[in-house]
Amino acid sequence: MTPEMELYYLCDIGKSTARLERCLARKPDVNKPNEMGVTALMFAAAAWSVPFVRRLLEEKADPNAEDRNGATAMNIVDQQIASTEAAADAEREDCRKRRLAMEVTGTLLYDRPNVEELEPFTFMPRLYEVKSILEQAGGRASDSVRRPGYD
Repeated sequence: MTPEMELYYLCDIGKSTARLERCLARKPDVNKPNEMGVTALMFAAAAWSVPFVRRLLEEKADPNAEDRNGATAMNIVDQQIASTEAAADAEREDCRKRRLAMEVTGTLLYDRPNVEELEPFTFMPRLYEVKSILEQAGGRASDSVRRPGYD
């Protein structure tokens, strides 16, 4: 496996910093895109991996690199924030309706925990931290993102 392929794989999972260090010791090109134009930093950002994003930026990864569709790592993070917040809002509304139904009818339904206690919503601070790190590194969202099949 080439060092770049190993780097893509590790960043996509975003877990083992020790394996990342071993991979970086092989000197992969951290800015080399795969066949879809996705870089290791984009994979790490999509995995919500704070240590991987930090380490790749230390290795001079380009926070403004664009994939084939014009998306940057910041676009990926912004999209994930929007979709996860929408899912959290829907979950909150569902919980509100469920609790109201229990109060009105006097029946006991399964009452789920608060949204903030459910995965993946417990990991939202990591996603915001990834966004903050990218912003500090000069990362920006591209205005010219194409959505093949939708646009």
